[in-house]
Amino acid sequence: MPDDEFRPPLTVSRITTPKASDVLADKLRGHIRSGAWPEGLALPAERQLSEQTGLSRAIVREALRILEHEGLVEIRPGRGGGARVRRPTGDGLVRQLELFIWGRNICADHLHDVREALEALAARMAACNRTEADIADLVARTEAVEAAADDVSKYPDANLAWHMSVVRASHNELVVNFLEVVARAIHRAIKVRAFDCPDVRAQTLAIHRAILAAIVAGDADAAQRRMARHVTAARVVAFMQTDAAAIPIGARMSSQGSGGTERARARGKRSIGRKGTK
Repeated sequence: MPDDEFRPPLTVSRITTPKASDVLADKLRGHIRSGAWPEGLALPAERQLSEQTGLSRAIVREALRILEHEGLVEIRPGRGGGARVRRPTGDGLVRQLELFIWGRNICADHLHDVREALEALAARMAACNRTEADIADLVARTEAVEAAADDVSKYPDANLAWHMSVVRASHNELVVNFLEVVARAIHRAIKVRAFDCPDVRAQTLAIHRAILAAIVAGDADAAQRRMARHVTAARVVAFMQTDAAAIPIGARMSSQGSGGTERARARGKRSIGRKGTK
C-alpha cells in the first residue's frame, strides 16, 4: 500500500466503568427484590461485606446509603445497629411525584384529568373491596363534611379527607399514592372562596351520601358513575375563569377576578349534583 494513500484515523470508543458502589448496590438490591432477603433480615456488617466483596468499607457504606435512599434498607447507628431489609413505603413515590408536578409546573387541567380517571376507578374498587372498617371510616368522614358544611374554613379539609377515605377503601396502593399527591396538589391550589356557595356545598353533601350508599351496597357501577360525575362537576367549581385550566398548579390563583368566580359558582350550582345519584 503506498505511503501517501489515505488511511482513516484509528479510534477507540470511550469506555465507562460503573462505580463499585453502584455495582454492589445493584447486587444487594437484586437479593432484596427477589425475596431471597426478606423484610427485617439483618445484612452483614460493613466489615464483613468489605471482606466478602474485596471492596473498601467506604464503598460498602456508600452502597448501603444508596439502598437506604431507595427505601430498601434501614440503617441504625450504634451498638446493635446496622442495616436491615425493609419493605418500601409509598413515601418515595409521593416525594418524586410531588417534585415532578411542581418542578414541571403541571397545569391544573392535567391534574384534574388524572383525578377524574383515577378517583372514579377508586370508587369502583372501593365498592368491591371495602371492609367494615372502611365503611365506618367513610361514614365518619361523611358526617364530618356535613358538620363542616356551614364553616367554609373547615369544609375544604373535611371534603378532601372524605375523598381520600374513598380512595383508601379501594385497597390499591398505586391509586392511593397517586391520588394522595394529585388531590392534595389540587386542594392547595384551590381558593376557599371557590366553595363558599351554600348551594354547592349542599349538593355536594347529597352526592357524597349517594356515593357512600353505592359503596356500602357493593354497587361498583353506580359508585364509579356517581364519583365520575361528582369530580367532573367539582372541576367546574374549582376553575375560577375560563382559562384557569391552563394556569400552572403552582401559580397564585388568587389573581383571578371576581367575575370568573361568579361564573364558576353559577356553573357549579347547575352541575355539581346533576344526575349524581343515578
